[in-house]
Amino acid sequence: MRRALLCILLFSGFCSCLYHYRLIDEPKTWHEAQQYCKEKYTDLATVTNMEDMERLIAAAGPGYEGKVWIGLYDKLSSWRWSLSDESFYGEGEKNFRRWYESEPNVIGIRVHLCAAVNNSGWFDDHCSELRPFVCYNTTQPDLSPTSEKRYFFINEEKNWNDARAYCNQHHTDLASVRNETENAMIQSKLPNNQLVWIGLNRMTWQWWSDGQKNNLFANWANGHPLRISDTCAASVINATLPGKWVEHNCGTKLHFMCQNNKLHLFTMKLTALKSTIDLNDRAVTDTILNLMKERMKEKGITDVKFSWIKKDEKIFHEKQEDAQVVKMDP
Repeated sequence: MRRALLCILLFSGFCSCLYHYRLIDEPKTWHEAQQYCKEKYTDLATVTNMEDMERLIAAAGPGYEGKVWIGLYDKLSSWRWSLSDESFYGEGEKNFRRWYESEPNVIGIRVHLCAAVNNSGWFDDHCSELRPFVCYNTTQPDLSPTSEKRYFFINEEKNWNDARAYCNQHHTDLASVRNETENAMIQSKLPNNQLVWIGLNRMTWQWWSDGQKNNLFANWANGHPLRISDTCAASVINATLPGKWVEHNCGTKLHFMCQNNKLHLFTMKLTALKSTIDLNDRAVTDTILNLMKERMKEKGITDVKFSWIKKDEKIFHEKQEDAQVVKMDP
C-alpha cells in the first residue's frame, strides 16, 4: 500500500493560511486580555493583511460596534545602537541616554525613528530627514578606545540609513554614546545648535503578542497614532472606521479579539494506481497522513498536527471535488 501511495501522493492545489478569531465581550486591560487569550485560545489577535482584517471584523458579528484589543503594541524602550558588538559596551552603557527635555516625542506612525544630537541634548526624528552625522572608528589600534580622535564629524547631509552606510564604508559605524564623557566629546565637535545623526534608532509598532514582527501591514485610522504614551492597539468595529486601528493606554478596559492557531488548508487531487484502492479507507488515509508528516520532517518541520476535513462522512470524492487536509501550526 505504501508503494502505491508514494506514487499518488503528488498533490496539487492551494494553501490558505488563516487565523481564526473569537470576540470576547468581557472588558479587560490589554495585559489581562493577553493572559486570557493565552489561557483559553492561542493569543491576542494578530492581523497581517486585509484578508485577516476582514475576517476579524466578521468575527465580531453583525450589529457589534466598539473597540477591541488586538495583539499589536509598541515598545518605547526599544531604542538600540546601530553598533551592535556587545563587547563594545560596559555594564549599563548600552542604555545611556541624554534626551532633551520632553524628548523623545515623535509619534510612532513612521516605522523607523532615529536620534540626533546638538549642543543641548538628544532629539528623536524621522530617519528620512537629511542631516550631518558623526562616525566612530574602532580600527585604529594606536588610539585609546575613548579617544576623541575616534569620532569623525561628517558635514554632509544624508538620511540616517545613508549616513550609517557611509560610516560602515569609511569608518566602523555611526557613533554610539556610552557615557557622559563621550557625549561631551561629540557635542564639542558640533557646530552650534546643529542637529546631527548618531547611531541610536528604533522601530515603532513592530510587535505582536504572539511574537511575530510586524510585516509593515498597517491599518491605522487617519491621524493615528496620536499619543506617544499610548502603546497598545485596538481595532474599531463600526461602519465609519471598519477595523481601523487606534492607540490606547494599555490599562484601558475594552473587549478583545483572541485567535486560535493558524490553519493551513491543502486541496489534494489523488489518482489511485489500482482501482481496488478505497481512498476513504482508514488505513489508506492514515498512511497518506504519515507520508505527509515524513515529507514535512524532511524539510525540518516536526511539531505539527494533521487532520482531514470530511464532507458526507468522506474525505475523498470521486472527480466532483478535491479533498482537504488541514495542518495546524504549533
